Amino acid sequence: MKANQSSSALTGFLLRFVGLQFVALILALVLIVSGYTLVTRTYVRFQASQVMDVMLAVREYTSRKINPLIAPINDTSDEAFIPEAVPSYSATKVFEYLRLNNAYSDFQYREAALNPTSPSDRASATEAEIIGRFEGNPRLREISGILNDNSDHNQYFLAKPIRLSKESCLVCHSTPDRAPKSQLIAYGDKNGFGWKLGDVVGAQIVSIPIDSGLPSPARFVLLLVLAVGLMSLAVVVVGQRFFEALIARPLRQVLRLVSDESCGADEDSRHLHQRQDEFGKLSRWISSLRDSLK
Repeated sequence: MKANQSSSALTGFLLRFVGLQFVALILALVLIVSGYTLVTRTYVRFQASQVMDVMLAVREYTSRKINPLIAPINDTSDEAFIPEAVPSYSATKVFEYLRLNNAYSDFQYREAALNPTSPSDRASATEAEIIGRFEGNPRLREISGILNDNSDHNQYFLAKPIRLSKESCLVCHSTPDRAPKSQLIAYGDKNGFGWKLGDVVGAQIVSIPIDSGLPSPARFVLLLVLAVGLMSLAVVVVGQRFFEALIARPLRQVLRLVSDESCGADEDSRHLHQRQDEFGKLSRWISSLRDSLK
């Protein structure tokens, strides 16, 4: 009976211990997942900003160094237009080569416009909405957020407005009669005209999988739960063995010593008397009290 009571006490202690550990695990998971989501968003935004900065640098280099060399050829040529003179074309093509690297294969870069020269640059409904936000707020310098599409990964996007800020751009985008003949041969006289200085004509948009370079939150939580669960199981098993050896067994021996006068001479009782801890002192005190009452 006493052994059963001791076993019940041990079971109750372990159940309370596991319960407290489970509550602590839930709280830890909430905090860790929240922190992980914040870290993921910060990391992906940093990646998107880096890509955007590189594309801006490509545009600037093309505008300063390449366009002055090729633009005179396009202006006088009756043959095919050389698009490498256009900053947006150069940036887009450089990014296509970047995507050949598997590390960037899921990245996307678009220079979308409502009235583009090339039909491939025409804005989708989502891109048109982003451009409209830039048009409606001239002070808005960038927009970022999550794109929920039909792919396996939600996309984080970073967008900056393309504003017509150089007078030289109007040569190709004001009226067809000012545009180079080679441009009209390549793209026709219907698209990419009517732009005005200072207008928002499009948007640069970088989009990256939200879990780029990092495990998805669901997988991260699963791995975390498995790791913590195995660790908790190990703690419970080891804790049970220590509790049994250091507390439960000596306590049962003390209870036997109190309830059964004949057990004082057995091996377990002699070992209990030799202990220098509280259980040993208690067993010796019980034996001494029993001897004094005889």
